[in-house]
Amino acid sequence: MARTITGARPLPFHQRARRFVDVGWTFLVVYWSYKRIQRNKKLEPAERERRTSLAHHANATRIFRLSTRMEGLLIKTCQFISSRADIAPPEYVAILSQLQDRVPPRPFPEVVRVIEHELGAHPDAIFDGFTREPIASASLAQVHRARTKDGRDVAVKVQYPGIARVMETDLRNIAILVRILARIEPNFDFRVLMAELKKDVPRELDFELEGRSSERVAGDLAHRIDVLIPGVIWEHTARRVLTTEFIDAIKISDIPRLLDEGIDPNHVALIMTEAYCEQILIHGYFHADPHPGNLFVLPGPVVVFLDFGLSRELPEEFRLNYARLVMALISQDEAEMVEAFRTLGFKTKSEDPQSLVALGQSFFEVTGADNKPYVDAEVMPEVNERLARILNANPVTEIPGDILLIFRVLGLMSGLQKRLDSRINVIETIAPYAREQAARRAEQAGGTAAG
Repeated sequence: MARTITGARPLPFHQRARRFVDVGWTFLVVYWSYKRIQRNKKLEPAERERRTSLAHHANATRIFRLSTRMEGLLIKTCQFISSRADIAPPEYVAILSQLQDRVPPRPFPEVVRVIEHELGAHPDAIFDGFTREPIASASLAQVHRARTKDGRDVAVKVQYPGIARVMETDLRNIAILVRILARIEPNFDFRVLMAELKKDVPRELDFELEGRSSERVAGDLAHRIDVLIPGVIWEHTARRVLTTEFIDAIKISDIPRLLDEGIDPNHVALIMTEAYCEQILIHGYFHADPHPGNLFVLPGPVVVFLDFGLSRELPEEFRLNYARLVMALISQDEAEMVEAFRTLGFKTKSEDPQSLVALGQSFFEVTGADNKPYVDAEVMPEVNERLARILNANPVTEIPGDILLIFRVLGLMSGLQKRLDSRINVIETIAPYAREQAARRAEQAGGTAAG
């Protein structure tokens, strides 16, 4: 048998073919709906905008229905889109955000079979008060509330049976569609992203690895009283079952509830941003999936991080060079920016450095007297349009895989900051963390040269 990506066999051929046809047809319908509007040069701007909005709503609904029916990788993709409130159309955010933690759950007997296989007994024999209905259901698993025999309230995350085979199939099918899209629309080449997905999905299916990741980040951030990561209950954890402390908190995107509890959303955004700066720039190990279904808030405020299935460790040299890049971006030192990008492993089609400069400037773009950071929705369309023009003329041909997850985290945080109506100065928040590590890199480089 051919080597698989997740370690699981793909679905039988007829099921693989059916999923490919369903996804491919939806892809074609969505693509053509926008292409038709784009090619109609007679439309007035107001009418073009109206038709585009209608297409957004129809396509988001179409994708939502397909994802809830097929599950697997499609749901994870929708969760990502719905978290990008800064750049995704509001129609997509409104419709696809329903998939953040309310995916249609699996029947309880299926949950029982997984727990019996992984932990060796029926959940009622292991726990007291194991709820039949899940408190959350996502792309790979659903979560049930329970109580251990010694009285601890816990959350039990149970992987869907057969989900590894579904993910294996989806990875193969979507890779084909991504290659087709790259051929017909060269400006939309997502093959690098697919390569990263192939590396990350198997890790997300290993709940023991997820438990170790959560403990590592909890240790790194233990000094912060404004961050909480639930402890792992190892005696009730296995590869497909993860049991942790239960934390009753408010979803980070539930702004009305935060305000009702007297919690300042802007303060929440600051804690989240600082916690990620420390994870990425100081410790080099970070929670890489900050969508609203994975971040919660307690009065204080305290930000609760859940679901460490997608975590990443950065090699020290890469982390220090990334700090160098951040300092170059902050100071807008174009020569240093280009050198840092190239040291990290970025390559461009030609030697012209403007693609890398444009990419760097897009991170902390500001405009006018208001000095709005890149997360501002009014700034992003203009920034993206200018960046696209430059990259199209001299495209980035190679992007290091580690940086893609950092970009993803920055993008998801950008969306959350917009939802939280953040007023924090992103540059001022990041600068101290980056400056410390950039100085360390410079000291190491100086020591090496002296040696």
